[in-house]
Parts: sequence; structure tokens; C-alpha cells
Amino acid sequence: MYPAEWHQVYGDTTGESARRILPPLLDLFGTTSLVEIGCGNAHWTQAAIDAGVSDYCVVDGRWNDRDQLLVDSTRFYEADLALPLRLERRFDMALCLEVAEHVPQDSADVLVQSLCDLADVVVFGAAIPFQGGFGHLNEQWPSWWREKFECRGYHPHDLIRPVHWEDRAIHYWYRQNAFVYVNKANYAASRAAADVGGSDRIVLFDAVHPEKFAEIASYDGIAMKRLVAALPRWVARRVKAMVNGET
Repeated sequence: MYPAEWHQVYGDTTGESARRILPPLLDLFGTTSLVEIGCGNAHWTQAAIDAGVSDYCVVDGRWNDRDQLLVDSTRFYEADLALPLRLERRFDMALCLEVAEHVPQDSADVLVQSLCDLADVVVFGAAIPFQGGFGHLNEQWPSWWREKFECRGYHPHDLIRPVHWEDRAIHYWYRQNAFVYVNKANYAASRAAADVGGSDRIVLFDAVHPEKFAEIASYDGIAMKRLVAALPRWVARRVKAMVNGET
């Protein structure tokens, strides 16, 4: 998983990302209780606390260094997210951001069901294909996750990307991947999301942020990747030619 050095380098921006994105969503849905799944150092929960939320829980794996938590460690719950998560209660909002890619693909449905069991409003985003990172087991396009939420009655609302797409104070992966899924059975939350987001129709669901594209798509980088991919076939042809006595 991500080493402590990663959190030291990126943690301040993670915190700033949370402070810019989360408070308007808390206000929109009247959030008084929150659970953060895959919390890391719990920057997002700390942003919620700063915004007035006092009823919270944070969840992560056994590798989490609880001494680095920004929130009360007695509110920490250790769990394997590949297994059903049982907290014996529901919250107003669940957060799961840049976490799902660390869960094996055959456990993705388990994770989504756990999130839906926890809250009617789920702020969710996960790494897209080729995004890269530590311990990524299941990078998928947002539309892949969308199907899993929708079959459980949760509708996606594009409330984060249009507002923050160009805000460089926020990590690009949140601006690129994050959606708000709302249980359609919760009329008040669904109406609130629809009123802010306008049309329920999302024109562009799967997208790569220009900052990510620029990071990996240099001409030199593309040429090298193609060369490396073609090398085994070239070597095989040369070996075959040598065996057959060809020049």
C-alpha cells in the first residue's frame, strides 16, 4: 500500500482537496454523520469535522498507521474491504475515494454493497485504467462502477467534476473520477442532487483529465512503450531466422 512518504508528499493537497470539495456536499445533503472507507490519514473526515460533523467513523485495513490519523483513533474500524463490512448502523454519507482499485475485481460487488449498506449518499471515485499507483488491483472506468451502483438503486450525479475540473489545488484524480451516488428511494437526497446538478443525464461519464494525459502521453514515452511492447516479437523473429540460417 502507499508508504508513509507518499502521505507526507501528497497529504497537504489531499487535505486541501477535501476542504474544497466536501463542505458544499455536506450542506447540500444536510449531512450530520459520515463514514470514510479506506481513510488513510483521514484527511476527508477531518475536513468534515472542520465543517461541523461530529458523528463519524473511519475504516481502513490492518496496515493503517493509526498514529498518523488526523482524527480520534477510537473512531477507527479495521476491516478487509474485500469482505462484507458490518458496522451495524447507517450514516448520512459514505466516502470511498481512490480506494476501490485496491480491492480485487472479484470483490468489487462486495465493496459496492457495503457502501450501499452504509449510506443513501455515497461519494465514490476510483482509479481509471492506466492511472497507476501503489497496489492497484482493479483499475476500471467510472461506467464500470456505475452499473454496480445502479443495479442497487443508486443513481450517479456529476456534482464534483464540473465544479472543480480546473482547480489545481485539488488532486487531479478526484477531479477526474469522483461522482455522488444517491439512493433513488431517498426522495429528499435525490431531489437535492438533481436540483444542483441540473439534468440527470451525464453527457461524458468516462474521462481522462488533461493533467493525467500530459503526465503519461509524451511522444518519447509513447515511442518507448511501443518499442518495449514490440521487442519480444522482434527477438523471436530474429531467433527463428538464425535457427533457419537466414540473415
